[in-house]
Amino acid sequence: MSVEPGRICAPDVATKRRIWDQMIASKQTVSAYTVHMLDGDVVGMRLTQAQAEGYECLTCKTECGQGLEAFRPVGNIPNVSRVFCCVACLDGVR
Repeated sequence: MSVEPGRICAPDVATKRRIWDQMIASKQTVSAYTVHMLDGDVVGMRLTQAQAEGYECLTCKTECGQGLEAFRPVGNIPNVSRVFCCVACLDGVR
């Protein structure tokens, strides 16, 4: 397969994973956030930036995936992002 001059090939799976891992690693700084839960509670939490931006489970820090690692929204941080928990945490498996 040829690529037109000036176009960049899409990265392979290993490269995409390496970029993702670097991005997640760069978002491990812990800060205090005010989380507005879907049940109406407002909770102060210390979260990593990755958790606050919805890349990791609010409870166990698992990255979103499939099956028990799939995420469900549980609230939001105003002006930041929605926050999520994995199915395993919500179902009491973890």
